[in-house]
Amino acid sequence: MKNLLFPLLLFPLVLSAALRFDVQLLHKDNIESCAVGDLDNDGDLDIIAGERYYLNPDWDPIKFRSIEPFGKDYMQDNGDYLHDVDGDGDLDVIAGQFTLSSVLWFENPGKEGLITEDAWHKHELVETGYKHNEMIFFRDMDGDKIPEYVANSWNSKNPMLIWKFKGKKASQGMSKHVVSESGNGHGQGFGDINGDGHEDIVFMQGWYERPAKNALGQPWKWRKDFTLPHASCPILVKDLNGDGRNDLIWGDGHNYGLYWHEQLEPRKDGTTVWKHHLIDKKISQLHAITWDDLNKDGQPEIITGKRYYAHSGKDRGAEDEIVIASFQPRLSDDGKVSFKKEVLHTGLAGTGLYIHTPDLDGDGWKEIVVPGKSGTHILWNKGPETKKVK
Repeated sequence: MKNLLFPLLLFPLVLSAALRFDVQLLHKDNIESCAVGDLDNDGDLDIIAGERYYLNPDWDPIKFRSIEPFGKDYMQDNGDYLHDVDGDGDLDVIAGQFTLSSVLWFENPGKEGLITEDAWHKHELVETGYKHNEMIFFRDMDGDKIPEYVANSWNSKNPMLIWKFKGKKASQGMSKHVVSESGNGHGQGFGDINGDGHEDIVFMQGWYERPAKNALGQPWKWRKDFTLPHASCPILVKDLNGDGRNDLIWGDGHNYGLYWHEQLEPRKDGTTVWKHHLIDKKISQLHAITWDDLNKDGQPEIITGKRYYAHSGKDRGAEDEIVIASFQPRLSDDGKVSFKKEVLHTGLAGTGLYIHTPDLDGDGWKEIVVPGKSGTHILWNKGPETKKVK
């Protein structure tokens, strides 16, 4: 029998830690929102970004709506989400707006209509009454497996609200549930802060403790235990050091800096205690952030990058080179956390408000999908570079 290890001993393959990405521009516009899902029910993941969608595998831009521009370089779209709003089996688009109070939804015309421009019907999902919308979230807030609408506002005096579908049909509208009559602010995330098994809301001015029962029938307790100025959307809630308490990971959306807040032993009255740590100070405007395993080592990493011209060039570092990077947490034997930084991309694809990491081609390696003022891009994950060493 041949020795199958013999060739490997002569020419071993050494896998470098660096991942290689091929960059594809889908469309150049100022859209900063996107979503990923199967629009045509063919089993492949497609992309929606603002005015256009892109069907896998051709990725041709098809326009289905028009979005109003405002300011120097913005468009009225601060969130795209895919959800079967009308219950017909097709994914529809839910879209929020930066400075308009109306939340819209666009009706998927079905597989045949998807190849025709402007075939989608526009509807109003809910009139919120509030216009200072930093970003929107669409997630299950009460545990019934049906997502609710939540808006993060840069106006700290705006209320924290949850909007819930009244029934299975969109025509039944949404009902308003008040978390707090006042208390919002730039940056938001979700996770169990106090370890009671219920998901809380974390934001710039602290966190809201979710009630154990009847979560959408009463106000939530506002715990003003920290301040995260101009924090990212989302703020990640993860236990980085394995002590059983969830920590916070956030980027500065207006300045340089990626940070984590280590949660320490709480006080007897339930007040949480935090220790601030710097992860990186080299990239500015880290507005979008996500958590996923791109290199398939079984350990998710922080994935973030520069939001290109986040505030029309007014932020520190606005003219710096575009960067997308990952930060791999490492836990030492003595419980200390460090991070291995890997620059994944420079120069072309900046982030907007969202970073998605689907496997678009089914090869097992997750891509990076980012919208932004440099255009909507796919970063195709080609896995680690390999080198033959004799």
